[in-house]
Amino acid sequence: MTPATSTRERLIATAAGLWHVRSYADVGVSEICAAADVRKGSFYHFFSSKQELAVAVIDRHWEEAYVNVVGPALRAGSPMEQLQRLTIGIADEVERLTDELGVVPGCPFGNLAVELSTIDGAVRDRLESLFHDQREMLRRLLEGAVEAGELPAATDAAGAAAAMHAYIEGVLLVSKNANDASIARTLLPLTLRLAADGTAVEAASV
Repeated sequence: MTPATSTRERLIATAAGLWHVRSYADVGVSEICAAADVRKGSFYHFFSSKQELAVAVIDRHWEEAYVNVVGPALRAGSPMEQLQRLTIGIADEVERLTDELGVVPGCPFGNLAVELSTIDGAVRDRLESLFHDQREMLRRLLEGAVEAGELPAATDAAGAAAAMHAYIEGVLLVSKNANDASIARTLLPLTLRLAADGTAVEAASV
């Protein structure tokens, strides 16, 4: 890693951590630079604006989520087992971050969406692209479950994926607001009950 790359990575990692615990509006470029031990003038060598840094932070959070949660879930077995592992993995990550940070930080993507979706087009567009990709991942898993006979043939995979994605984001928001990781632990496995209309998929024991 070159010094320039190292500096850029420090800025992204520092902003990701500070914004996740606090908020985008609460932490400015000066504080990020000070915490990253980077001169403020150097910041603009790597990023044209705070908004551009936010897009890089979104990408970093997704890379980490894929390594820590999504990737392991997709190696779990059958499509329904992968979905089950995904919801449990998200709950595990909420608890890990809560222990590490001392507060329930919520979903980094949902946090930024709530804060910036009405005022920052670049951040909103990147988040919507990411949310679309997440819904598509869920849709593919649900379609795989139909093909494997784990769900009824009439399952509306796209509709169920949209409902599951919205439910997960809502649970993470409620858990963050209450500062209670047990909410995520209890409710996230119930996501699977949205897999098909009239189908109550048993939640994993936790």
